[in-house]
Parts: sequence; C-alpha cells; structure tokens
Amino acid sequence: MFQGHSVCSLDTKSRLMLPTKFRKFIRPEADNKLVLTRGLDECLLMYPLDEWEKVKSGLSSYNQFNAEQRFFIRQFLSLVNEVELDSQNRILIPPQLMQFAKLKKEVIVLGLLDKMEIWDPDIKQSYDTSMSKSYEEIAEKVSEIINSPKL
Repeated sequence: MFQGHSVCSLDTKSRLMLPTKFRKFIRPEADNKLVLTRGLDECLLMYPLDEWEKVKSGLSSYNQFNAEQRFFIRQFLSLVNEVELDSQNRILIPPQLMQFAKLKKEVIVLGLLDKMEIWDPDIKQSYDTSMSKSYEEIAEKVSEIINSPKL
C-alpha cells in the first residue's frame, strides 16, 4: 500500500528515482514495471504493472456507445506509457507527460493506496488551497462513506 509523500528531483533527462518508501511496495508480479498516465487535477498517475492490469480490467466494461465514456477512455489511455525501473531505481518520464503535468526539476510523489501521483509542487499547493471546504469538513463526509454498512 502506497502512502505518504516524498519530494524528489528529476535529473536532466527527466528521470525520477523512485524513493525506497514506495519501491518496497511494488510486488514481484509487477516485474519492476510501472504504468504512467495522465491523472486528474494536472498530476500524473503511476501504477505498478500488476495494479494497472486491474484498472484495465475495470475499464474494459465501458460502454463504447456512451459519448462521455468514450471521451474519458480516449483521454485516459492516450498518454499511457509503460516504464521500467533501471538499475538505479529510476524511471524516465516521457516528454508528453512532463508537459501535461507541467513538471520541472522538483516533484512530489504521493502514495494513494494502489497507485502513486506525481505533482509539480506549485500545482499541488494550488490544488490544496483551492478546496472550498476544510479538511475536517471533507473528512466528515468521507467518513460517512467509509463507515457506512456494506450491503
């Protein structure tokens, strides 16, 4: 389970050294491969390959006759890149994803259970302060969902 965050630097070739705190949760089934794609709110999503297979399985049931679902699938999958950790535990972030997330030298890697996000620090700060409700108000709503009885 990916959790926490790390502030990392990209090298001049747009490579990111994945912090140990995240690497240790990549299962052998992923074969040191990660899948990068566009996320929401101008960040990148990064899945271990085995987790990405679960996402693909879920996406395969989309309705190709629904215009919104078609649009989402096209946008979500159009920037997918499979990358592999090199011998120094780095991944190369492709130029189109660098551009999409407006990444520069410094990035934030954020653990989100089954995946990670990669953020430009300024965009992440803007996102964090853009919420109209406080963390506590949102936590109250989220707790209602988390604590509701399962049917």
